[in-house]
Amino acid sequence: MENEKTGGVRAAEHRPLCLCILAIGALFAWWNLYHDDGFLFLSNYLNQVESCLACYGGALGAFALIVGARASWRRRERPWLIALAIAQALTGTWLFIAVMADWPAGVIGGQLFIGTAFFSQLFFLMRWLCTRPVPHIAVAIAVAIATYGVLEAAAWAVMALFPLMPLRIAVRFLLLALCIVCSWRVLWKRPVSAQNGPEASPFASAETDKSAPRRLPPQLLLHCAAYWLIFGMTHAMASGIIPLGHDKLLPCYIGSVVAGGIFCVAFARDDHAAKLWPRVRTTIFPLTMLSFLLLSLANSGLTFISIGFAQCAMDAYLAFYLLATIVVMRKVHCSYLHAAATATLIAVPFIVIGVIIGDVLKVSVPLNTESYGTLSILAFLLLVAGTFWVGDDRRVELVWGLEKKLTPKRFEDKATTERCAKAVEKFGLTKREGEILLFVAQGQNAAAIAESEVISLNTARTHISRIHRKMNVHNQQELLRRLKEP
Repeated sequence: MENEKTGGVRAAEHRPLCLCILAIGALFAWWNLYHDDGFLFLSNYLNQVESCLACYGGALGAFALIVGARASWRRRERPWLIALAIAQALTGTWLFIAVMADWPAGVIGGQLFIGTAFFSQLFFLMRWLCTRPVPHIAVAIAVAIATYGVLEAAAWAVMALFPLMPLRIAVRFLLLALCIVCSWRVLWKRPVSAQNGPEASPFASAETDKSAPRRLPPQLLLHCAAYWLIFGMTHAMASGIIPLGHDKLLPCYIGSVVAGGIFCVAFARDDHAAKLWPRVRTTIFPLTMLSFLLLSLANSGLTFISIGFAQCAMDAYLAFYLLATIVVMRKVHCSYLHAAATATLIAVPFIVIGVIIGDVLKVSVPLNTESYGTLSILAFLLLVAGTFWVGDDRRVELVWGLEKKLTPKRFEDKATTERCAKAVEKFGLTKREGEILLFVAQGQNAAAIAESEVISLNTARTHISRIHRKMNVHNQQELLRRLKEP
């Protein structure tokens, strides 16, 4: 009976996470299908560029809306969810009307509004997801990216078999309905604003923490600029090398599924999630560089592989970027709203610049072996600068603002951490009890631990009492003396 009860509790805990994953996957598939429409239905080259810029520019519109109206959606979250669902349905309808009317300006405007609705919905879902442990978030993002590829591949297959406009509309609205239903099941019953603790309230003011948010270092800005610039160029150049049409989209969807698998293997384990930035050098960097090199082979019989690699690299980095935003939020003690807005303001301008550069190169430079060789060298130097400039792993943590330099107090913290690790082995504490022990050793009481770890006060007190019993102490002073024993 006890096992059945425990299994039921675990299922209840994982159900919202699974629904969130499905909602994010359906949301990405819904948005990307409309993004592809900008290339499939606009014959004019300039309109295609404007459509691409409008899709990404919607992120700026979304965060201008969210930041400007933050007092409103914090108080009335559910009406905002309803308004977002209506806006998504209306913008999708608008775009199809513009397509059928052969109205390029209407299509581009529809892309902008769809981008705004997409990034707004993504913000609410990621803000709920960021209350989870980092390894769980990494798995969720990886599965969501793979789900997005599977859903798009299924939609592509249906539309390839039955190329009818009403069916195209129905497929998109089915994806939107799936996203809305799953989102509401996650967010409607338990809005993030109703949860307790700073981690469960990602939009809480940064001033509630003793540490003020630290400024982003230039090395981190260079890293983001380098990668998003390269992905913007790759995206624009790929659309020029390969004839437009649904036949080029299947490898993109397969690339998304592969990207989810690669990201899960590279980042989802506890030890890998703790070393997020160094993993970029061993996974994201070679994948990105290889995708850029393979782009030159798109017209030599390797179109499928070239485009698949390009999409795989971009989606893997997108997954990393979503996870890194949450990690940085926790490390520098800021709200998720602040971290997500900063990440958007960094990424969108550089991917837009990359798209513009790629489009200019397509028009003005013959894309032959010699020109691709030069571009590959420049891309390699840019990626190396953005990936390896900061030096070794320890330097990554210091320069990227994720760990302060060790002051005398920090040296004491380091010594305390080592003593706690020894106590865990000596007294047979569990991993969770070891984490709570570190909080207690640093002078935090049960209330502070409950708030920091997003657990109830009774749970925090239970952990502390078990630690006292196993270490044979009765209060915090005795515990500290026991830790200092050799």
